[in-house]
Amino acid sequence: MWCLPLGVKAAEHLSDHEVFCRQEPATACLDLIQQGLAQAEPFSVRWYQLKSVQLDFFFDKHLYEALAQQTSQLLQLEDVPAIFRTQLYFYQAKILHGKGQRIQALHYADLAANDLEQQFQSFADPLRLLELANLHSVMGEQAQAWKLLMLADSRYGKSKDPIFAFELHTNKALVQQANGRLADAAYSRKLALDAIQPTGEAGKITVAYGNLGRTYQLLGQYGLALQYYQQSLRLMQPGADDVRRQMHLLRAVQLNCQLQQYVQARQLLAQMDASLLEVNYRDDFSLLQQQLGSDSPLCAAD
Repeated sequence: MWCLPLGVKAAEHLSDHEVFCRQEPATACLDLIQQGLAQAEPFSVRWYQLKSVQLDFFFDKHLYEALAQQTSQLLQLEDVPAIFRTQLYFYQAKILHGKGQRIQALHYADLAANDLEQQFQSFADPLRLLELANLHSVMGEQAQAWKLLMLADSRYGKSKDPIFAFELHTNKALVQQANGRLADAAYSRKLALDAIQPTGEAGKITVAYGNLGRTYQLLGQYGLALQYYQQSLRLMQPGADDVRRQMHLLRAVQLNCQLQQYVQARQLLAQMDASLLEVNYRDDFSLLQQQLGSDSPLCAAD
């Protein structure tokens, strides 16, 4: 078992499943994607478009095992569209990094970075620049990531595109948090939330709430952090965001415990399904079970 590291989910990539699935909101998103794939001619332009949307869905919903399986298989294909190939490199780099295979991850990161640089030079698409910055940040190259983010901000910072603003500020926060600048990261995460909230895109809004809540938790502002997690949980639909919901429930349990609200903490803990938790959160879950099972709970600062 393995997991992608904290902060990997920062950039929407070459296809956005939320945009695709909005056309038929009554149909479950993955079902809609699968239906489209079944109807498309294999390896046609439409098929690759739908595969790209499917990969974005797996990544966004933290279904990393399915993402890894699909990416490994698709990398065996020859003559795939250039943008689709870049997406495969991007995900493979993050998958391998999550498994701790840094040398192999850097190989695919370099391939993705080269493609993204060429695409940005050819099409001047600011989202490609943000994806490149995100890749550098995930690989621990924070100075290079920040340089690219500043370039994106100076060139496109006045853009009215809420997705661009959301991604820009989210990625700024990743670098700031990696460098220990938590107050700056909280400010950037609030800007990201403010940018995406008017769109009504629940998936991105819950990500923004959770990001901001986590940063405030690390700052020791537990009450404020809990408010953001509560708002995130209210937006989530059962069956649509199960993995992320467990992560946010875990943080809400921690925060209630840190606030010495033990009744609320135990109630939320009872709602959790540990089998849906990503591996790197399971030790935290076990610790909370022990702490809240005690007659005198003690939840230390994170």
